[in-house]
Amino acid sequence: MEVIALTRPYTQNKLNIDQALVIKARRLAKDIVDQLTPFIVSHSTVSVERTVLRLLGIHGVDPEGIPLPNIIIDNLRNQGLLEEGAARIIAKATLHFKTDPQTLAERFVRHEISFEQLPEFSDDEIHEAAFALASPAVETIRRQRQKREQDIKTLGEGSEPYLYVIVATGNIYEDVQQARAAAREGADIVAVIRSTGQSLLDYVPDGPTTEGFGGTFATQENFQIMREALDEVGHELGRYIRLTNYCSGLCMPEIAAMGAIERLDVMLNDSMYGIIFRDINMQRTFVDQYFSRMINGFAGIIINTGEDNYLTTADAMEAAHTVLTSDFINEQFAFLSGIPEEQQGLGHAMEINPEQPDMFLYEIAQAQLIREIFPRSPIKYMPPTKYMTGNIFKGHVQDTLFNIASVLTGQSIHLLGMLTEALHTPLLQDRYISLESAKFVFHSMKHLNEEVMYSPNGKIQERAHDTLEKAVALLEVIQKEGLFQSLEQGRFADIARKPKAGRGLDGVFSKNVNYLNPFLELFHSSEVHAPHTKIAVEPENIQPRERPQSVSVDLKHVLPYGDTLNDGIVQLSLTLPVPCGEEAQEAAKRWALKSGFLDPKVVHTQDLGEGFTFFTLYARSPIPIDYTSITVPKLTHEHLEKSEIESRIRQSLGRKLVVVGACIETDAHTVGIDAIMNMKGCNGHKGLESYHEIDAYNLGAQVSCEELLKEAFDVSADAILISQIVTQKDIHLRNLTRMVELLELEGLRDRFLLIAGGPRINYELAKELGYDAGFGRGTYAEDVASFILDRVINSNK
Repeated sequence: MEVIALTRPYTQNKLNIDQALVIKARRLAKDIVDQLTPFIVSHSTVSVERTVLRLLGIHGVDPEGIPLPNIIIDNLRNQGLLEEGAARIIAKATLHFKTDPQTLAERFVRHEISFEQLPEFSDDEIHEAAFALASPAVETIRRQRQKREQDIKTLGEGSEPYLYVIVATGNIYEDVQQARAAAREGADIVAVIRSTGQSLLDYVPDGPTTEGFGGTFATQENFQIMREALDEVGHELGRYIRLTNYCSGLCMPEIAAMGAIERLDVMLNDSMYGIIFRDINMQRTFVDQYFSRMINGFAGIIINTGEDNYLTTADAMEAAHTVLTSDFINEQFAFLSGIPEEQQGLGHAMEINPEQPDMFLYEIAQAQLIREIFPRSPIKYMPPTKYMTGNIFKGHVQDTLFNIASVLTGQSIHLLGMLTEALHTPLLQDRYISLESAKFVFHSMKHLNEEVMYSPNGKIQERAHDTLEKAVALLEVIQKEGLFQSLEQGRFADIARKPKAGRGLDGVFSKNVNYLNPFLELFHSSEVHAPHTKIAVEPENIQPRERPQSVSVDLKHVLPYGDTLNDGIVQLSLTLPVPCGEEAQEAAKRWALKSGFLDPKVVHTQDLGEGFTFFTLYARSPIPIDYTSITVPKLTHEHLEKSEIESRIRQSLGRKLVVVGACIETDAHTVGIDAIMNMKGCNGHKGLESYHEIDAYNLGAQVSCEELLKEAFDVSADAILISQIVTQKDIHLRNLTRMVELLELEGLRDRFLLIAGGPRINYELAKELGYDAGFGRGTYAEDVASFILDRVINSNK
């Protein structure tokens, strides 16, 4: 099968790194993995065997909610049969009972059959049956991979760096809404974070779920729901949206299999993350990751590794080389499972203390180094987290630097930083702000990487060379003592783990000489073994259940939205004229409570000096609005383009339109009136002065109402345009009102069309002030001209 690369090979060499050292590092990493390979291939785990059952078509739960694969594997283990491999037992059982694996499982749970003392069959019969049972799942995964490849060729996808966002509401239906919104805002990859603690569960929950914590449970049904949602929005937008989840923890290979069947595109699948950060036994993890990565490799799923987490516990200035060391090791483990470079999303992160002098230079060094050493890999670059605080504005600046570093060093997968990283899982608005910021940086600096070179022997090159040398030195230590011992010594993330401790060790066992797992061969094969014999009914892929409707909004009772419908969450920023301190925080909370907000939380306080304190708060609003009762006055005229306007003036008026405009009274900012009237216009939209059928008179800034009225009268204007940019203390309202009063005093209000414009102007406000229309942001000359022409023509009828 074709490998569609997410990223094109990176070809630049800006660091002048020693390629001999890189070659040496890869050789050392391969030696480290080779030392473990005999152990990995001679052992299996309960999670590997449960995965085999799922791939053979066994799914669902018993009346108590226990997954059928767990029930069967626990029984086989208690009977001393598991060392043969679950596939061998199920193959024998299908031959004996002449039925399919799912029916076998259901009958077993009802105590109608047993897997003990099955009749003996020849090895050839068992192998033939096992491969026949395995082939449908392999074909399903192959078809899903082909569909992804075809959709990408047909629809296309985003461009590098790919924008990767997370959703984490705990409710798969809320997740769907947020994921679709993110795709529309520009996200290329959507990750559904798993519920807190799922990595420590030794079973996979079943069905659609709505009550996760800090994330949503990874289930096959949830994968299916989200895949369908992203496919739908992807076809609507005309680009393929990739879906990510997490196959780590005690059920690593099971989740990989479910993801492959449901066409996930990216999986978090590190070889050591669970050991270091979840205290999962290293023997269990290395065996599980081998099979899970084999599944991901065959499915065309990009794996992401978790080196970024190392720097959340260790210091990034001191431990940067451990990230690179782990990348080298993860690369070799991936090769062992058959994953090509193009599917290895090796990881790193921007986690240097922002107070460190030249921190940005050191971050560039690390990012460029990893990009150059792994040129074919879709590198996953992680945002700042460790030094994010409740100061969301500073956090946004940190994320902007991260965005610049990503585009400057040619990263592939860019996990968006959230300004609220230190506070909560992302709100819908947080994701929007981050996407807008990243898109702006990536667009405005699109080719920056091609233009910038680094000083020979400068800080960036020296830092990169030093990091590589330290990584090689650490690899030499690990090769000498072995990876088990190195993990026990805490050489990664300053966390030590023991080979015979941690969760899940009791689920590891040695294979016996009769062990059989057909998928080990099938996932390494380019051709699927066709079934030689039919055994009852072929297992079917999980079919969609009847699902509840997606989250619906009661438009008569609308509350603010944070990350869950009707949560009422709002973000508030304010300044109080009180000195900074605990009393000030309490004052901010009490102000929020008296203003009608509930559960106010002060997340950031800043002393502004001179007795002023700035606050950022989150709170809930209990006050709903009836959206259905809202009516807003709107312009109803036909919108015309420039050429249509010119043509209609000639045909319908037989004369030119005359328009006079200015910024009145104290307002000296002509950017608005110039955008509408000047020849050049704005954003490619020519101004009224460029229209042959319009006489446009732009009087400029600080024009008194009397001067403007006189000019309009002298040139027999059809319309008067007034721009107001400055709005402090509502000065714009006073100025606009004065113009209306002057026209009324002179008895000329009905003589002219009176139009207001500015960033704080809308149609409703303008009408309240006595104007014929108001135009705000995003208005161009043709919008104003269309309105004037419509009213002038209608007044002549």
